Amino acid sequence: MIYILKSVIFNLMKFLSVFIILLLLFLPAQTYSQSSQVEPVSLEQALKTAAEQEKKILVDVYAAWCPYCQRMHSEVYVDNDVVAAINEHFILVRINVESDETVRYHGNEMTESEFAQALQNRNVPTTYFLNHEGAIIGSQPGYLEESVFSNLLKFVGSDAFLTQTFDEYLENR
Repeated sequence: MIYILKSVIFNLMKFLSVFIILLLLFLPAQTYSQSSQVEPVSLEQALKTAAEQEKKILVDVYAAWCPYCQRMHSEVYVDNDVVAAINEHFILVRINVESDETVRYHGNEMTESEFAQALQNRNVPTTYFLNHEGAIIGSQPGYLEESVFSNLLKFVGSDAFLTQTFDEYLENR
């Protein structure tokens, strides 16, 4: 009886040891993947921070019902290269084309929907690039794969767009 009890305890300890090791291996990976994203800020905060840090503003215009917008958020904006490019060059803002939430843009108060209209937005998803003062540099409509989006962010973020086309930029990389 004591031998059986010792055997059960020994097997239980082995199981717990393996479980703890697996847990320790899994938790850092899960923590890293969760932190591998950029948290959007309000438009007003982005304008303030961009001016202070001389970063550009990345405006992600989306709709909740849009499957390509959802893919951009769940697959593209969490990609490590995309996250790194955003963190290096941009302040991220998300604008829902159907939202009545209030935003402030250079002292003007409007809804997110009205701001999207002021941008003359026609499609979702659309990414707008604003300079550190909030002026529109350009826009890119549609879903983009991670590698293309990452390169586009670096192209605009580094100001390479001032001296070359996107194709030339890709060729010179």
